Amino acid sequence: METKPGMMPLLDGTEIPRYGFGCYASYGHEISQAVAWALECGYRYIDSAAMYANEKDVGEGLRLAGLDRKKVYILSKVWPKDYEVPANSAQQSLRDLGVDYLDCCLLHWPGTEEKRRLSAYEQLLRLKDQGLIRSVAVSNFQVDQLERIKEVFGAYPPINEIELHPAFQQRELRQFCLDRGIALVAYSPIKRGAFMGDPRILSIGEKYGKTANQVVLRWHLERQQIPIPKSSHYDRIRENFDVFDFSLTPEETQLINSLECGGRRGNDPLTYNG
Repeated sequence: METKPGMMPLLDGTEIPRYGFGCYASYGHEISQAVAWALECGYRYIDSAAMYANEKDVGEGLRLAGLDRKKVYILSKVWPKDYEVPANSAQQSLRDLGVDYLDCCLLHWPGTEEKRRLSAYEQLLRLKDQGLIRSVAVSNFQVDQLERIKEVFGAYPPINEIELHPAFQQRELRQFCLDRGIALVAYSPIKRGAFMGDPRILSIGEKYGKTANQVVLRWHLERQQIPIPKSSHYDRIRENFDVFDFSLTPEETQLINSLECGGRRGNDPLTYNG
């Protein structure tokens, strides 16, 4: 049994930590302190985005932690409105975060215009050639959109960051990605604590001395999904990371699988344009 996240190899020859910390909807000293706490607790992957409008604060958290840059995986995202010249957004993220390269930069949403989407991806690949980005990947892409990336550029994106939790498992998309070696990063992994009162998950948690959220986060790990829980509270940040000393049985995993109800929290990637 692993006692820390470990690394997942990616299609482009790089690798990503199997566990991350999300930075959405938190600002100022709150997110700076949260990032520093997360790194103190053992997280080594920070998931950010230009649209979050807090990357200067995230960068301050990185500086507060004082870790060697090479020991922290930093991911950011370009918003669809910036797809005409995505380099501007990526370079602003570098300045705001206070780093000289991104481990990964994603297209945040596919958007509804394929030409802009593909052009933006190609431009990010040029930044990779310049050494400003180590990996170029995507978020919220569906099967057909992933296939087009492969068709046009000769390889699938190494990562697809999507909404994933027990109530919304995206089974077809998930299996497509797993079968092709595309790493799945799960945002909203505990659906804002929606499972904290579920008696079935609570029962599993009692067996291991874990909370419902910890059980759900462990479920992600055992399904080869990279969860990126977020919190601004030290105790919760630490609790969310304390999921490497137990394993679920196949029966427990199947029980959590049965909670699927099509409960998407976010926007529909096929119609949302940022």
